[in-house]
Amino acid sequence: MAGTVLVLKGPNLAPYKEALSGFRQAYPGGIEVEHGKPRDFSSRVQAYRPALIVAIGRASAEFARQQTPAIPLVFMMVAYPAESGLTGSNVAGISMDVPGNVQLARFREILPYPKKPTAIIYNPAKSAQLINDAQSAAPKLDLLLEQVPVESPEQVGMRIALVKPIIGAIWIVPDEGFVTKQGDKWFTDLLRETTALRLPLLMTMNASSSFVEKGALAALVSDYFGTGRQCGELVKEIEAGKTKVENVGIRPPDAIGWQVNLATAEKIGLTLPEAVVRSAKTYH
Repeated sequence: MAGTVLVLKGPNLAPYKEALSGFRQAYPGGIEVEHGKPRDFSSRVQAYRPALIVAIGRASAEFARQQTPAIPLVFMMVAYPAESGLTGSNVAGISMDVPGNVQLARFREILPYPKKPTAIIYNPAKSAQLINDAQSAAPKLDLLLEQVPVESPEQVGMRIALVKPIIGAIWIVPDEGFVTKQGDKWFTDLLRETTALRLPLLMTMNASSSFVEKGALAALVSDYFGTGRQCGELVKEIEAGKTKVENVGIRPPDAIGWQVNLATAEKIGLTLPEAVVRSAKTYH
C-alpha cells in the first residue's frame, strides 16, 4: 500500500490514550487528527489523500465511515462493530469483543461446579454468534451450557427461576440496551440472588463496564494497550503489502485479561486460582 495513513484519534480519555500508545509502539507513522474536529479531518483528507484511515473508538470510526466511505478504514476500540455499520470490503478492525469460545475456556478455570450446567443469559437478536461459538466449544471443554434467551431485562429473573435448581454458574451476555435503556435493577436483583445461592456470576463486558466492580464475580476484557498494538501491527502489514483491508475483516482482540471481585468470591465461598488473581484487575 502506497500513500499516507491518517490516524483519527479517540476522545481525550484514558482508555483511548492507552490504545493510541499501544498503536504507536507498533506503528509510529501516519498523521494524527484530533477527535471531534471535523474541519481538520476534512482538510487533512483533501491535503494528503490518504490511502488508509485508522480510527480509534466508535465515534471516530462511524465518522470516518460516513465522511470518507471510499477510503479503506481500520478501526479499534469498538464493541459490536456490525451494529455501527462497520462492515464491508474496505473496512477492517480489532473488535473489543472477546469470542464466546475464548470466554468459556477461561471461565472454566474458575468454575466451582464444572459438571453442572452454566446458565447463559443473552438476547438472541444481539448475541447469537457469541452463543454459537460458546456452545460449539462446550463439549470439547467438558462443559454444559443452559441457554436462557431473554428479550428484555425484566425477563431475566423469571427465566433464571426456571433453571436455578440445576445450574452451577450464571453467565450474562448483556446487550447495550440492558444498561443504557433500562438501568441496572436486573443486575442488582440477580447479584443478590446469586450471592444467596453461592453461585458465580460471570459477565461478558468491555473493560470500561463496571459489572465486576459492582459485584459480579469475574469477566474477561480486552486490553486497551494490547488492542492498540495489535492494530498497529495490522496497519504495518497492510502498508507493507502483506495483506489487504478486504482480506482482514473484523478480528478479535489478542490481548485479554481478567477482572475479578475478591469480595464476591469470599461471599460465595470460592477460592480463585492464584494465577487468575495475580494477573487480574481486582476489586474488593
